[in-house]
Amino acid sequence: MAANWDTLGAITKITGAFILLGGLFYTTWWCVVQQKKGLSELFAILSFLMIGATIGLIGQVFNLEGGWKSFAMAWALLGLPFVIISRSLFFNMGWICLFCSSLKFVQLEILLDTLWEDLPNATLCVIGLCLLSYAGNKLDQAVHSRTMLPKSFEKLTLWTTYLCIWLIGLHWGCWRWSDRSLLIALLANLLVFTFFALRMFLAIKTQNISSFRRNAIALEVYIFVLFASAFGNLFLSGVGFILAGGVILAMIYVFRRTARYIKTMEVFK
Repeated sequence: MAANWDTLGAITKITGAFILLGGLFYTTWWCVVQQKKGLSELFAILSFLMIGATIGLIGQVFNLEGGWKSFAMAWALLGLPFVIISRSLFFNMGWICLFCSSLKFVQLEILLDTLWEDLPNATLCVIGLCLLSYAGNKLDQAVHSRTMLPKSFEKLTLWTTYLCIWLIGLHWGCWRWSDRSLLIALLANLLVFTFFALRMFLAIKTQNISSFRRNAIALEVYIFVLFASAFGNLFLSGVGFILAGGVILAMIYVFRRTARYIKTMEVFK
């Protein structure tokens, strides 16, 4: 077929695509009815991909012009039923990214353009992402048994929030410590520490010890990066290297003692 693709007629190409698409649809439906979870996931993903391939084929055969946004919107809407029945977190995340790529977020684009030029805009962006993640969590609690889209949206926005927090800390509080005013650097680091503190508080409240540990480790790494960015020149001399090593060991000791103290508090049952 690949060698003779140009000689195949348009009707033949489209008919073959729809036959294959119908076969995938039927197989997916049969796997769902028979409760074959692994196979239903596989054929749901294959059906979704085939929908995109069929849209692309139709556009190629009839020389349709619409650009990526029209293609992504059609693909996302037509493939939505297969995303809903899927329990794959990453598949649902991929659909959300595909759908969002077909939309025009003018105000969001303006905000992102000025994100690294204005700390208040960066703070508003983080707060907005946290609110979206919270909304996704509440919606997931209501429809978790039916679809994974709200949970995927919650995770996607939460991971984006973590990325923004790290970038804000590195941009405003670490890498350009000497180029920024002390107040701006302190405010940026206050935002980062507040975020991690709230995440650890929520982990304690929900008894999620894995989340608490991940956030504690992330905070430890950030503190080390902050120290290295502010006093990195200490590593260039022998005495400075020893002093820096002593500070790092002291920080590790404090973190470990804090972790043990939290365990004695029995906040995690």
